[in-house]
Amino acid sequence: MRKLLATAFAMGFLTLNSSLQAESKLTEEQKEEALVRFETLQEKLSLTDEQSPKVEEINMTYFEELRELRESGSSRLKKYREFKGIDSKRDKAMKAVLSKEQYKVYSDLKKERQSFSLTSKSNRSN
Repeated sequence: MRKLLATAFAMGFLTLNSSLQAESKLTEEQKEEALVRFETLQEKLSLTDEQSPKVEEINMTYFEELRELRESGSSRLKKYREFKGIDSKRDKAMKAVLSKEQYKVYSDLKKERQSFSLTSKSNRSN
């Protein structure tokens, strides 16, 4: 019975994943970036088979929302505020899927990425 449920779940996810990719407005480059980040998270967080599709869906939604935000004609301040909301929503979704230990690793990776981003920006302005 469990194998049947697992198979049904996997098939449902594959169908959902295919439809998400078909409907996605991300460019191939953006899809590739999302995939690379997902694979990194999958490896570093040691995601289970149950967690993997959920985290992938969270990431695809996150990147889609970021793409829409980048393309919007909003002011920088409004974009920053909207980004914070998108980021917060992603963190909340990740916290619901990951264990406490995995979420700590996720948070540490996020801080590391932000630190790298800030360092890169300061080097560009010099």
